[in-house]
Amino acid sequence: MSDDLDIGLLSTRIRSSDAEHAQALAGQVRQLADRQLARALDGAGERALARARLPAGAVVAVHKLDLQLKVSADVPASELAAGWAAAFEAGLARLLATIPPGDADEDAPAAWFADAWAAEHRHLERRAAGQPDAWWALDLAGDDDSPDPLAPVAILHRWLARNPARALAAMAALARSDAPVASLLSADQATGLVRALLGHFARPDTPQATRTGPGADSPATPPTPTPEAGTLPHLQARLDRLASHNLRLSIASNPAQRAPWLLALLLTEHPSATRQTAAVLLQTITRAAAQPATPPTSVPGAPTPAAPSPAPASAQSGSPAEEPATLTHPVCAAGLLLLLRPLVRLGLLPAAENLGPALVDLALTALRRVLAPLPPGERAVAQERERVLLAVFAPECDWRERIALIPVGDPAAAERLLDALIDAIPGDITPAPGGLRQVFGTTPAAFPTAADSRLASLLLRPGQLRVSPWEAELAWPLAGIDLALRRAGWDQDPGWLPWLGRTIRFRFGDPA
Repeated sequence: MSDDLDIGLLSTRIRSSDAEHAQALAGQVRQLADRQLARALDGAGERALARARLPAGAVVAVHKLDLQLKVSADVPASELAAGWAAAFEAGLARLLATIPPGDADEDAPAAWFADAWAAEHRHLERRAAGQPDAWWALDLAGDDDSPDPLAPVAILHRWLARNPARALAAMAALARSDAPVASLLSADQATGLVRALLGHFARPDTPQATRTGPGADSPATPPTPTPEAGTLPHLQARLDRLASHNLRLSIASNPAQRAPWLLALLLTEHPSATRQTAAVLLQTITRAAAQPATPPTSVPGAPTPAAPSPAPASAQSGSPAEEPATLTHPVCAAGLLLLLRPLVRLGLLPAAENLGPALVDLALTALRRVLAPLPPGERAVAQERERVLLAVFAPECDWRERIALIPVGDPAAAERLLDALIDAIPGDITPAPGGLRQVFGTTPAAFPTAADSRLASLLLRPGQLRVSPWEAELAWPLAGIDLALRRAGWDQDPGWLPWLGRTIRFRFGDPA
C-alpha cells in the first residue's frame, strides 16, 4: 500500500439517547481526529490489505467507507482511537475482499491496483481511449509535484526516473495494446521522450557521455544525429516489421508521435540494439516512424514471417491491474548466467549486429555440452527444464520451439567463444553441492575433456530464478558459494545489462 493513508473527509454521526453524552463524545471525536487517530491508524491500511489478500504494494482509493462503533460513556481517548482504528481496518478489509483489481466497475465504492505502475498504466489507457479521468486517478496515479501529474508526458518521464528498464517494458505493453497510445503525446513531447529513452538505453555518441541505467541520476543527452550517421538494415527491417504488426500506432498520429513507441518496442524485443549509438538509433527510428504503417502482406507459397519474439511465459503479464508477473522457477544450469560478467570483462561480447543470435548459439552450445553424457531422451527433457533460464540469457530467440530442435546458427563461432570462456574459468572451481547428482543421478557423469568437466562445474549449479520482464534474480543456497569464483569475481552481480533488457542479480541464501 502507499506509504500515506490520506483521509479526505472524516464525518461522524453519533446516536445516543443521552444528548449530553452525544455532545461530549462528538467533541472527543474531533479532538481525536486532530491528534491521536493518526497514531492509532499507523499500519492499519497495510494490515487491511493483508487481511484482504491484496499485494503488499497495492494502491487503494475508497469513495466511502461506513463504520459502526459502539462506544460506552466516558471512554478513554486512547481506547476510542484504538477502537476506531480496529473498525477501520476490519471494514476496509471486508470491502477490498469483495472488489477485483482495476476499475471495471466504475460504480464500485473502491478501486485498487497492484501498484502505482498498474494504476498509471490504466490511466494512460483511459486517456488514449478518450475516456474521462477516473475518480481515483489523482490519488493513485499522481505522485509528484508537477503542474499536471496526470499528464501522459509527466507519467512517462516519471516512469523513466523511477525505473528505466520497467518503464521501457510498460511502454512496449501499451504500444502492443489496442489503445491509440501515439495520440497521448504531442510531437514535441514525443521527440523529448525519444531523446530521454536514447539517453538511458543507447550507447553514448561521444566518449565524454556516460551511460545511465536504473538507479542512475540523469540520462546522458544524445546529440542530434547527422545525416551521415546512417541506419542499419537489420534494425530497419525489425522496425518495419514492428510497425506493420502494431497498426494502432498509425492512428491519429504523425511520425514524431509514433517514434517513442516504436523505439520502446524495438528495444524490448531486440535489446541488443542498445549496443548501437544514440545517433544511429535516432536516425533509424526516425526513418521507420516516417513510413506509413501497412499491414503485412502474404504471398502465396512464401514462408510465413516469424512472430515477434515473446517474453518468457513467466514474464508475460495480464491485465495492468494485476500484480506484475514475477515468478520463480527452479533451474539446474543456473551457472549459465555466471558467463555474463566475463563476456564483458574479457572483451568477448559479440558485435552488436550479431549479438542476439550469438548469445543464442552460446547458450545452446554450453548447455548441450554439459548435458552430453545424458541419453538423448533425457538430454532433451533436461534442456526443456532450462527454457526460462535460456530466455533470460538470450532474450531475442523465440524459445517456444522445443529446445532440442533449435539449431545453432554458427557452431564454429559459438565453440570458439565458449572455449575462450572455459579457459578463463578458475582452475580450482568445485562442483556445486548436488549439482551433478540432480542432473545425472547417482551415475557419475563422464565428460570427454577436462574443459568440459570444468564447464559443467560452472554451469550445473541448481538455483531459483525469479523473473520479471525487467529484472531477474538468481538465488543459490549458501552452500553453493565457491571461493574460487568469489576470488575471481565471477559471482558478482552483473547488474543492469541493457543488451539483455534486464537487471541481473545473484543472491546466496534462503530463496524465500
